[in-house]
Amino acid sequence: MADDYGQPIGQVLGDGFVVPPLLEGWTALDGIVLVKCLDAEGRSAWAFRETESLNEEEIIGALTVQLDIMRERTVNMYRGEDDD
Repeated sequence: MADDYGQPIGQVLGDGFVVPPLLEGWTALDGIVLVKCLDAEGRSAWAFRETESLNEEEIIGALTVQLDIMRERTVNMYRGEDDD
């Protein structure tokens, strides 16, 4: 994969960076990645990357849905079982 857009994710993030696998039978098409990094001065910083074929609407939609899911999980951690 030697195009002008980018590099394979394993080359960018390195071998020590691992994520859970996709479900069996699923095939990766595109993606977005948010990575906590140390910048050149050693300060904590965030880097956001997306694959070339995603458009802004898809990215915003995916992030909005994921944020809603994570918000609900967090709220549920503080709810009692009787509150469902």
